[in-house]
Amino acid sequence: MLQKSRYELCHKLLPSLLVTLLMPLLAHTAIAEEAFSQTNSVVLAVEDSWPPFAGAEGQGIATNIVEKALAEVDIRLILEVSPYARVLDDVKKGIVVGGYNVTRQATTEKQFLFGQQALLTASASFYFPAKNTQIQKYTTIADIPDGTRLGLIIDYEYGDLFDQHKHRFKQVRVSKQTQIINMLKNGRLDSAIMFDAVANHTVMTMKLEPTSILKGPLNHTSNIYVAFSLQHKDAQYFSDKLDQGLALIKADGQYEKLLEQ
Repeated sequence: MLQKSRYELCHKLLPSLLVTLLMPLLAHTAIAEEAFSQTNSVVLAVEDSWPPFAGAEGQGIATNIVEKALAEVDIRLILEVSPYARVLDDVKKGIVVGGYNVTRQATTEKQFLFGQQALLTASASFYFPAKNTQIQKYTTIADIPDGTRLGLIIDYEYGDLFDQHKHRFKQVRVSKQTQIINMLKNGRLDSAIMFDAVANHTVMTMKLEPTSILKGPLNHTSNIYVAFSLQHKDAQYFSDKLDQGLALIKADGQYEKLLEQ
């Protein structure tokens, strides 16, 4: 009877004893995993429709720059590729520590943490259907008529000046650059704003003539950044590290070579 009682007592105490013995090991493992995630790799969200800066698989000039800059400070880039609207949402919620390619302007300054170093600078212009005969009259955004059916990408930022005029236009928001170009060609849009390098690249990959759409006045020139989450505990750490890496590749000439590619 006594032997049975001892057995029952040991059986009851064994789980708590194991937990006590394993706690230091588990804590050490958790600390090691956290240290690894904080210093050796980072998951960043990237959009899937901004070629040649970020294409369908996230690949492109911007990704090459981010990857090279992080490698300079011994951090491995892990991509999460999704539509731009999803990128912004995931960053805002802190699901990922950061995402790109985000225009730094008054509206985004309130929503994200930005570092000191821009990824790149890109200009965006108004584009029109090839049959437009009034384009020569438009020299600034103020000249674009009220009620213009204007093609834009969902959740893209188009500069502080555009925010002052956007109420005058009938905005048509879509998710892909190819949609905008097709809608311009088919007369379903009066105009659209596209980044110039992106418009040129997309027209080329669609195997269209360069004159399929017409370029009008400049809308804005953007400084493009990785936007970091105000909700993520590691945001400042990775923002600082990216700044450090970008400064290094800009100083030694690697950055210019990446832009040329």
